[in-house]
Amino acid sequence: MGITIAKKPELDINGERWVHFKVGANGLAVKCEKGPDTAAILVASIANPIYKSHQAVIRRHLAALNQQAGVGTAGFTIDSIPDVELETDDDLFIDLAAKHLIKDWQGIDVEERQGEPAKYTPQLCKALIEQMPSIYFLALRTALDIAKRIEEQAQATAEKQ
Repeated sequence: MGITIAKKPELDINGERWVHFKVGANGLAVKCEKGPDTAAILVASIANPIYKSHQAVIRRHLAALNQQAGVGTAGFTIDSIPDVELETDDDLFIDLAAKHLIKDWQGIDVEERQGEPAKYTPQLCKALIEQMPSIYFLALRTALDIAKRIEEQAQATAEKQ
């Protein structure tokens, strides 16, 4: 047979899921089944209230910066951008994911201690995402899927009553 229908992964009680991946030929993280040459990240739901709250704060921060520079108005020019170094939205959203979406990992080490599992920290996670940005997108897709599945389960439960 050429096609296998797989059942959806079960959700953890806490709305978290382990996602196994390996580095593909193109250097991107490729989702796969658990195996000897794979690593894994523990991803939490994007519906987490703290994640959503911090994401809203970041969006308000970015909107305020845009408003100060007149972004989106006829008066916007490069000269209206202040001569200060600001974090990019990418940096802020990567920090957010490393703190709230990716909770742990397996099969990850650091260059100084190759072969020795590295303890998860948001700072090391940020370094991993900077090295392999596809990890960020893998975590984001998984976190969104977890939230959708939780919503589907809640709707199914409500319909049963």
